[in-house]
Amino acid sequence: MAGTKGFFVVAYFLFVALFSSVSCGQTPTYQQNVTTTANWTTSSASTLPDGAIIYTADQIMPYYSNLAAIGLVRTGNPVYYPKVKAWMQWYVAHLNYPDKWRLSCTVYDYNVSGTTETPTNDADSTDSYAATFVSLAWVYWQTGDATAQNYIRTLKYQLDCIGGVMVQTQQRNGLTWAKPDYQVQYLMDNCEVYQGLSDLVSLFQVAFNDTAGRDWYNTYASYTLNGIQTVLWDSAHNNYLTDAAAPPTNWRVWYPDATAQLFPVLYGVLAPTSTRAKNLYSTFNTEWPNWTSLKFPDAYPWVVVSGAAALMSDTTRVNNYITTIQAKYVNTGFPYP
Repeated sequence: MAGTKGFFVVAYFLFVALFSSVSCGQTPTYQQNVTTTANWTTSSASTLPDGAIIYTADQIMPYYSNLAAIGLVRTGNPVYYPKVKAWMQWYVAHLNYPDKWRLSCTVYDYNVSGTTETPTNDADSTDSYAATFVSLAWVYWQTGDATAQNYIRTLKYQLDCIGGVMVQTQQRNGLTWAKPDYQVQYLMDNCEVYQGLSDLVSLFQVAFNDTAGRDWYNTYASYTLNGIQTVLWDSAHNNYLTDAAAPPTNWRVWYPDATAQLFPVLYGVLAPTSTRAKNLYSTFNTEWPNWTSLKFPDAYPWVVVSGAAALMSDTTRVNNYITTIQAKYVNTGFPYP
């Protein structure tokens, strides 16, 4: 998502760490962290009566709400599923038909004042918002919960329309623009788009029994994957460009250069066992050896990095990082940011 990937999306990436191979019997109190985080995410500190999951007390940024809701699903605890459905209903109710870019099924950011929610008539991106909502729908379906699956079955039109947001901003090289009036093809966004389109393939196959829709989105997912692996891969330097027009990556720049290198493994572009993923992760840790204690030039704690470390089965670094987050955020009531 253009410009702001570093925010504190603990309600998603703590769950990535918990349910990966590093989860059980380790130093941090993982289950307590997850339960405390989920309770905070579903409390009045983070949600509104109409189902919105807020970013700050006066902002709704649907991208972060989608990630938080994915985290709630990944707890595996059905007690949180009604909050997930409520957020999805908010999102669907706020789809644009059309928006200021002449696209249908985008969602704007909203300002909040009391019970009044006012659209900003803008969004940080259109591609990532759409992609992460689709991915939320797929993980919600995968719970096997009857209420969840019955609800997802009612969303075929909306999910197809949201898929169209990604398809309509995809260019001939396979990569999507962040949004129509911000024509930058980001590595981070496109990794999320690849996951989102792949999840649409699964939804059309499993939830909607629509092989034509499945094949349609599979084609566009393949275009995205090819664009990431050709246009964005810098073979001369053995890493990815942060966007299609970017200069070579400078590993000493935390964001976007270094952190962007982890997104391909986070969103299924690279297998964690692949040589490329291992080399990128190794270089990241060489350049930023103290990330687990938040020793990087950003006020935000970048929980996403621990998500990548978990997928790479890096038990020691994940434990060290979660211990840091537990002390600084979980045990202190989740102070901003």
